[in-house]
Amino acid sequence: MRGLWSSSWSAALLVGAVALVVGCGDSGSGGDGGGADAGEDTGATSSSMDTGVEDSGQADTATPEDTGEGGDTDEADVEPDAAPVTMIEQPPAQGALQAGVGVQIVDGPVGISMAGFGGRSGGAISNWSDYLKASQGFYGRMTAKAMVLDVDGERLALVKLPTMCSEHSLTDGITAKLKERYDIDMEGRILTGATHSHHAQARYWRLPESLGLVGADSPDEEAIDRFSGLFAEAIKAAIDDLGPAEWGFAFKDDWDPDNLIYRDRRGENNPEYGKDPRLSLLAVRRPDGTPMATIINFGIHGTVFEGENDLLTEDSVGGVEMKFEEHFFAEEGAPIVGMFVQAGGGDASPAGDALNHKEPARIEKLGEDAAPMIMALYRTLEWSGELTLAVRTRRIDLRYDSIGYDESDEFLNAQGEPYLWGGWQCTSVQRDGPLRGAPKNCLPIDSLLESLGESIPNGEVHQTLLSVARLDDLVLVTLPGEPAYSIVRYLREEVAKRATEDQPLESMTFGYSQDHLLYLTHPDDWFEGGYESTMSLWGPLAGQHLVDRQMELMEQMLDGFNGPSFYEESPSLSTAKPFEPRALERSLEAGTMLQDPGGETYPRTSVVRMSVAAGDPNLGSPMFVVQVESGEGAFEDVPDPSGHPGAVVDNSRYQMIPLYPPDPPMSREIVAERHHDWTAQWQIPEDWPAGTYRLRAYGPYWDGTAEQTWELTSESFEVVQAEGAELAVEAAEGALALRLTLPPAEYAEAEGESWPAAGWRLLDRAVEPTARPVVRAPLLAVLVNGGGQPLGEPQTLLWDAAAEAHLFELSDAAPSGASVQVRLADDRTPSPITGALP
Repeated sequence: MRGLWSSSWSAALLVGAVALVVGCGDSGSGGDGGGADAGEDTGATSSSMDTGVEDSGQADTATPEDTGEGGDTDEADVEPDAAPVTMIEQPPAQGALQAGVGVQIVDGPVGISMAGFGGRSGGAISNWSDYLKASQGFYGRMTAKAMVLDVDGERLALVKLPTMCSEHSLTDGITAKLKERYDIDMEGRILTGATHSHHAQARYWRLPESLGLVGADSPDEEAIDRFSGLFAEAIKAAIDDLGPAEWGFAFKDDWDPDNLIYRDRRGENNPEYGKDPRLSLLAVRRPDGTPMATIINFGIHGTVFEGENDLLTEDSVGGVEMKFEEHFFAEEGAPIVGMFVQAGGGDASPAGDALNHKEPARIEKLGEDAAPMIMALYRTLEWSGELTLAVRTRRIDLRYDSIGYDESDEFLNAQGEPYLWGGWQCTSVQRDGPLRGAPKNCLPIDSLLESLGESIPNGEVHQTLLSVARLDDLVLVTLPGEPAYSIVRYLREEVAKRATEDQPLESMTFGYSQDHLLYLTHPDDWFEGGYESTMSLWGPLAGQHLVDRQMELMEQMLDGFNGPSFYEESPSLSTAKPFEPRALERSLEAGTMLQDPGGETYPRTSVVRMSVAAGDPNLGSPMFVVQVESGEGAFEDVPDPSGHPGAVVDNSRYQMIPLYPPDPPMSREIVAERHHDWTAQWQIPEDWPAGTYRLRAYGPYWDGTAEQTWELTSESFEVVQAEGAELAVEAAEGALALRLTLPPAEYAEAEGESWPAAGWRLLDRAVEPTARPVVRAPLLAVLVNGGGQPLGEPQTLLWDAAAEAHLFELSDAAPSGASVQVRLADDRTPSPITGALP
């Protein structure tokens, strides 16, 4: 057991970690602003001040001289070294737009810990986890997505990261990888946006190692290098995809009035601030109208799954992306890449729980509810093939005086002494007392860092990255943390103030972007207290200060100072360190079938399982693909409903849950050899075509000397109609109204585990999971006599949403003794069901 909590400050930090579990670890079930999230956060946070740390602000008198840094020991204004050139007069690029899109799978490695919830320990361990428990599988593979815009050589990369937060370790790392691998200079031209899933890979944040339990685990240079390289590959793919393009932007306020997708979780600031009401889209397409990608921008936490979860997943955001892509393809017959980027997600919980679905189905539901609303806004886009483009990024120093506290008394302790290096877990000196105009009781950042043996200033707290990009009259503004709606509203208002008749302006907020400083709020919001206020590092003025610095940069760009693309007020204090890559473990019996699902008959909604001996997750996860018999014993991959070229139904998305139960179990030690066993679970949807199927699996493994590949196919199996399916037939005007329903699939978890073993799929988003799901897929229907012989030609029936049924037209009265027989129109092997006429 490590000596983690070695001082009174560290003891307070432990309580802070518990607060993180309650707070940023929002389960998404809080009410509309005043629910359990807000109340629990406040209680847990205030309790951190009762651990024997009396008036913690008292210790925050450290100065640059005290910490071994040069500077005036009596003043808070720590001046940086000689400032670089901060602006160059040059026009933005103007001309024809070229755009490209790239997608890169970010594969595990399964076994790595997950960032987002503090205190998530006590589970599996691996050589990729440290303070937090190891992941044991995944629910949808993590994907990095990049949109690159180019005008006459001026380039901007907009990158969706499947991470809990952005971090300058990644922003800088991506830049370095592009230069190192491809000699592509994108310094200052990359805007990252993290999805904020609380179940994404950890270990990329260069916090002090002992803070690993707080929620991001200890930093691991191999993990940082690995992820930076994968994210860089998404940008490289987008650059390779560059071609003539058009772009469009649109937004809609109050787009989710019924809280189907997300809801306000912060009650302290009501009624002034609710949830961020805006949905924004930034899309590109080819000049012939071929869709390419759209950024989907609103605020939501990735906390549908709770801390007990052991599966890597993009959570709510993954549901939005995947379901939008499927809906778009179904509507337009062409694929599109959906890229989620956060706006004011800091105080927004995920919804999708109106009908009490379990976590995986809830993720699908909020995605299905969001998709048509996003699609409706997409159809309003106005397109242009011309673009004015500029981007600037700067690394700024965060100092007490520059933030504005040299002219404010709002960041002092009870003795009137300043929190020169920042303060965390701030509350009123008096329990439940006011924060505005009163001394603050905070955990001093310098005392915390010194107790952990860290130097001051620290690159994770006292520097950050800010970027502004201009696309005609649209400005993209990054915020390096979890922005609450209050600070996002302030940003939008400040941009609007600078608009003129000659220079109209719109804005899109990139939250969780470039770097991470925990929660960002407007001062008025911060003074209301609660979890989001205590989980900030620089007091009430920090969020406003960052926005104001961004406005300065935007004004410079509008005034014609569009360079340099990158500069630093001081060099980064937190940089990459050398590392020794982990050794690979030899796979025992790789390519061996352990559980073959073949030779069985599976009703719809049941679960198919296949287990194989595969490879070390460090090399990559195996793929499991659904194949259908195409005739004469031949099989072909089943296309994915997203319509992306080459995409198939496999364990890349939500259709399957792959699990990694090696033998012996995962361990801290890297052993010479292990049975790297994997299991894939596939729950057959309610509307899956009946027929003959099999599973194909393949992947890499290490044979002790080199990387090899293995491949297996299961024996074939049959998919048939669900047991207990019912066809209700009712008379309608000139027709029969048909409703095909199936028994509900009961949710069940694997014994002793956190992941589901059955019933996790969303079968019908319109009914509760305990109700019978309705099959809305196209049907083939025909009247049959008592002997089951058809009476006439079959009809293909599409779902009639108004009638809430499939309508079977009757030209004449049905013969006596006749009934209706239906099957799915796409059945490869008919699996019919019959319903009696009314």
